[in-house]
Amino acid sequence: MADSQLLCLDEAHVNERVGESHPRYYYSEEQRRAVQVLVAQGEKAYRERLKKEQQRDFLSSRELQALRGGWRAYDDPLEAGGRPLLGPSGKPLSLAYWPERSDTEIPPLDLGWTDRAFYRGVSRLTLFTHPRKEDNAPHVKEVVRDLIQQAQKIIAVVMDEFTDRDIFRDIVDAAYRRRIPVYIILDEERSKLFLEMCKGMELSDFHIRVS
Repeated sequence: MADSQLLCLDEAHVNERVGESHPRYYYSEEQRRAVQVLVAQGEKAYRERLKKEQQRDFLSSRELQALRGGWRAYDDPLEAGGRPLLGPSGKPLSLAYWPERSDTEIPPLDLGWTDRAFYRGVSRLTLFTHPRKEDNAPHVKEVVRDLIQQAQKIIAVVMDEFTDRDIFRDIVDAAYRRRIPVYIILDEERSKLFLEMCKGMELSDFHIRVS
Protein backbone atom coordinates (compact mmCIF):
# COMPACT_ATOMS: atom_id res chain seq x y z
CA MET A 1 0.00 0.00 0.00
CA ALA A 2 1.30 3.46 -0.89
CA ASP A 3 2.40 5.86 1.86
CA SER A 4 -0.38 8.32 1.01
CA GLN A 5 -2.96 5.55 1.43
CA LEU A 6 -1.52 4.54 4.79
CA LEU A 7 -1.76 8.16 5.95
CA CYS A 8 -5.50 8.10 5.19
CA LEU A 9 -5.87 5.38 7.83
CA ASP A 10 -4.17 7.53 10.48
CA GLU A 11 -6.88 9.42 12.40
CA ALA A 12 -4.32 11.94 13.64
CA HIS A 13 -3.16 12.82 10.12
CA VAL A 14 -4.16 16.19 8.64
CA ASN A 15 -4.07 16.37 4.86
CA GLU A 16 -1.66 18.79 3.25
CA ARG A 17 -3.29 22.13 2.46
CA VAL A 18 -2.62 23.10 -1.17
CA GLY A 19 -3.47 26.57 -2.50
CA GLU A 20 -5.33 27.35 -5.73
CA SER A 21 -2.15 28.46 -7.47
CA HIS A 22 -0.52 25.06 -7.00
CA PRO A 23 -0.84 22.53 -9.86
CA ARG A 24 -1.77 19.78 -7.38
CA TYR A 25 -4.81 21.75 -6.20
CA TYR A 26 -7.92 19.69 -7.00
CA TYR A 27 -10.00 19.62 -3.80
CA SER A 28 -11.31 22.30 -1.46
CA GLU A 29 -13.35 21.67 1.67
CA GLU A 30 -14.71 25.22 1.42
CA GLN A 31 -15.98 24.53 -2.09
CA ARG A 32 -17.53 21.25 -0.95
CA ARG A 33 -19.47 23.08 1.76
CA ALA A 34 -20.58 25.70 -0.76
CA VAL A 35 -21.92 22.98 -3.08
CA GLN A 36 -23.75 21.45 -0.13
CA VAL A 37 -25.44 24.78 0.53
CA LEU A 38 -26.29 25.10 -3.18
CA VAL A 39 -28.16 21.80 -3.45
CA ALA A 40 -29.86 22.13 -0.07
CA GLN A 41 -30.82 25.83 -0.03
CA GLY A 42 -30.54 27.14 -3.57
CA GLU A 43 -28.38 29.50 -5.61
CA LYS A 44 -29.05 32.59 -3.47
CA ALA A 45 -27.76 30.85 -0.34
CA TYR A 46 -24.81 29.56 -2.36
CA ARG A 47 -23.85 33.11 -3.40
CA GLU A 48 -24.15 34.30 0.19
CA ARG A 49 -21.90 31.46 1.33
CA LEU A 50 -19.22 32.41 -1.20
CA LYS A 51 -19.36 36.02 -0.07
CA LYS A 52 -19.20 35.07 3.62
CA GLU A 53 -16.14 32.88 3.17
CA GLN A 54 -14.56 35.25 0.62
CA GLN A 55 -14.45 32.63 -2.12
CA ARG A 56 -14.51 33.11 -5.85
CA ASP A 57 -17.36 31.60 -7.84
CA PHE A 58 -16.07 28.25 -9.14
CA LEU A 59 -19.13 26.89 -10.95
CA SER A 60 -20.46 27.77 -14.40
CA SER A 61 -24.16 28.41 -14.99
CA ARG A 62 -24.47 24.96 -16.58
CA GLU A 63 -22.83 23.29 -13.59
CA LEU A 64 -25.13 25.17 -11.22
CA GLN A 65 -28.16 23.97 -13.15
CA ALA A 66 -26.90 20.38 -13.36
CA LEU A 67 -26.14 20.19 -9.64
CA ARG A 68 -29.51 21.63 -8.64
CA GLY A 69 -31.39 19.50 -11.15
CA GLY A 70 -29.65 16.24 -10.32
CA TRP A 71 -29.84 16.53 -6.55
CA ARG A 72 -32.46 14.62 -4.58
CA ALA A 73 -33.06 14.69 -0.86
CA TYR A 74 -32.35 11.50 1.05
CA ASP A 75 -35.52 9.70 2.13
CA ASP A 76 -35.01 8.12 5.52
CA PRO A 77 -36.96 4.85 5.44
CA LEU A 78 -37.48 5.12 9.19
CA GLU A 79 -39.34 8.44 8.82
CA ALA A 80 -41.92 7.43 6.22
CA GLY A 81 -45.19 7.85 8.08
CA GLY A 82 -43.56 6.79 11.32
CA ARG A 83 -43.21 3.19 10.14
CA PRO A 84 -40.19 1.60 8.48
CA LEU A 85 -40.37 0.80 4.77
CA LEU A 86 -40.21 -2.83 3.76
CA GLY A 87 -37.85 -4.23 1.14
CA PRO A 88 -38.69 -6.82 -1.55
CA SER A 89 -38.15 -9.61 0.97
CA GLY A 90 -40.77 -8.14 3.31
CA LYS A 91 -38.20 -7.12 5.92
CA PRO A 92 -37.48 -3.51 7.00
CA LEU A 93 -34.87 -1.67 4.92
CA SER A 94 -31.58 -1.18 6.72
CA LEU A 95 -29.54 2.05 6.78
CA ALA A 96 -26.21 0.21 6.63
CA TYR A 97 -24.74 -2.36 4.30
CA TRP A 98 -24.44 -5.80 5.82
CA PRO A 99 -23.70 -8.57 3.27
CA GLU A 100 -25.32 -11.20 5.47
CA ARG A 101 -28.43 -9.07 6.08
CA SER A 102 -29.26 -7.90 2.57
CA ASP A 103 -32.57 -6.18 1.78
CA THR A 104 -33.00 -8.44 -1.24
CA GLU A 105 -32.50 -12.12 -1.87
CA ILE A 106 -29.02 -13.33 -2.82
CA PRO A 107 -28.86 -13.66 -6.62
CA PRO A 108 -28.07 -17.12 -7.99
CA LEU A 109 -24.41 -17.23 -8.95
CA ASP A 110 -24.95 -19.87 -11.61
CA LEU A 111 -21.51 -19.26 -13.09
CA GLY A 112 -19.90 -20.36 -9.85
CA TRP A 113 -17.78 -18.66 -7.20
CA THR A 114 -14.38 -19.26 -5.62
CA ASP A 115 -15.40 -19.68 -1.97
CA ARG A 116 -15.32 -23.47 -2.27
CA ALA A 117 -11.64 -23.52 -3.16
CA PHE A 118 -8.99 -23.58 -0.45
CA TYR A 119 -6.91 -20.41 -0.50
CA ARG A 120 -3.41 -20.50 0.91
CA GLY A 121 -1.91 -17.10 1.56
CA VAL A 122 -2.68 -13.66 2.98
CA SER A 123 -5.81 -11.76 1.96
CA ARG A 124 -4.91 -8.50 0.29
CA LEU A 125 -6.69 -5.24 -0.47
CA THR A 126 -5.04 -2.62 -2.65
CA LEU A 127 -6.39 0.93 -2.97
CA PHE A 128 -5.69 3.10 -6.02
CA THR A 129 -6.80 6.72 -6.24
CA HIS A 130 -7.57 9.11 -9.06
CA PRO A 131 -6.03 11.62 -9.40
CA ARG A 132 -2.96 9.65 -8.37
CA LYS A 133 -0.94 10.92 -5.42
CA GLU A 134 2.49 9.60 -6.38
CA ASP A 135 4.14 10.62 -9.65
CA ASN A 136 5.11 7.04 -10.49
CA ALA A 137 1.74 5.52 -9.56
CA PRO A 138 -0.11 3.81 -12.43
CA HIS A 139 -3.35 5.19 -13.84
CA VAL A 140 -6.48 3.52 -12.45
CA LYS A 141 -7.62 2.36 -15.89
CA GLU A 142 -4.23 0.77 -16.50
CA VAL A 143 -4.48 -1.12 -13.20
CA VAL A 144 -8.02 -2.35 -13.94
CA ARG A 145 -7.15 -3.59 -17.44
CA ASP A 146 -4.01 -5.32 -16.18
CA LEU A 147 -5.95 -7.15 -13.43
CA ILE A 148 -8.64 -8.27 -15.88
CA GLN A 149 -6.10 -9.53 -18.39
CA GLN A 150 -4.27 -11.49 -15.65
CA ALA A 151 -7.43 -12.95 -14.05
CA GLN A 152 -7.54 -16.74 -13.93
CA LYS A 153 -10.50 -17.76 -11.74
CA ILE A 154 -13.23 -15.12 -11.57
CA ILE A 155 -13.93 -11.43 -12.32
CA ALA A 156 -16.38 -9.41 -10.20
CA VAL A 157 -17.02 -5.74 -11.06
CA VAL A 158 -19.07 -3.29 -8.97
CA MET A 159 -19.55 0.20 -10.46
CA ASP A 160 -22.09 3.01 -10.50
CA GLU A 161 -21.66 3.56 -14.23
CA PHE A 162 -19.85 1.39 -16.77
CA THR A 163 -19.27 2.86 -20.24
CA ASP A 164 -15.59 2.21 -20.90
CA ARG A 165 -15.35 0.06 -24.03
CA ASP A 166 -11.67 -0.80 -23.61
CA ILE A 167 -12.23 -2.29 -20.16
CA PHE A 168 -15.37 -4.11 -21.26
CA ARG A 169 -13.60 -5.54 -24.30
CA ASP A 170 -11.02 -7.03 -21.92
CA ILE A 171 -13.85 -8.53 -19.84
CA VAL A 172 -15.52 -10.07 -22.91
CA ASP A 173 -12.18 -11.50 -23.98
CA ALA A 174 -11.65 -13.04 -20.53
CA ALA A 175 -15.14 -14.54 -20.50
CA TYR A 176 -15.13 -16.08 -23.97
CA ARG A 177 -11.52 -16.81 -24.75
CA ARG A 178 -10.34 -17.83 -21.29
CA ARG A 179 -13.75 -19.03 -20.01
CA ILE A 180 -13.58 -16.97 -16.81
CA PRO A 181 -16.90 -16.35 -14.99
CA VAL A 182 -17.75 -12.62 -14.88
CA TYR A 183 -20.25 -10.84 -12.62
CA ILE A 184 -21.06 -7.14 -13.05
CA ILE A 185 -23.16 -5.13 -10.57
CA LEU A 186 -24.24 -1.64 -11.71
CA ASP A 187 -26.48 1.15 -10.49
CA GLU A 188 -29.99 0.30 -11.72
CA GLU A 189 -30.73 3.76 -13.11
CA ARG A 190 -27.46 3.91 -15.03
CA SER A 191 -27.48 0.33 -16.29
CA LYS A 192 -29.15 1.56 -19.49
CA LEU A 193 -25.90 3.35 -20.37
CA PHE A 194 -24.09 0.02 -20.05
CA LEU A 195 -26.62 -1.67 -22.34
CA GLU A 196 -26.25 1.18 -24.84
CA MET A 197 -22.51 0.53 -24.88
CA CYS A 198 -23.10 -3.18 -25.46
CA LYS A 199 -25.46 -2.37 -28.34
CA GLY A 200 -22.86 -0.07 -29.86
CA MET A 201 -20.31 -2.89 -29.65
CA GLU A 202 -22.81 -5.18 -31.44
CA LEU A 203 -23.08 -7.68 -28.60
CA SER A 204 -26.23 -9.77 -28.78
CA ASP A 205 -28.47 -10.76 -25.87
CA PHE A 206 -26.74 -14.15 -25.95
CA HIS A 207 -23.56 -12.54 -24.72
CA ILE A 208 -25.15 -10.44 -21.95
CA ARG A 209 -27.55 -11.81 -19.35
CA VAL A 210 -29.38 -9.14 -17.31
CA SER A 211 -30.89 -10.00 -13.94
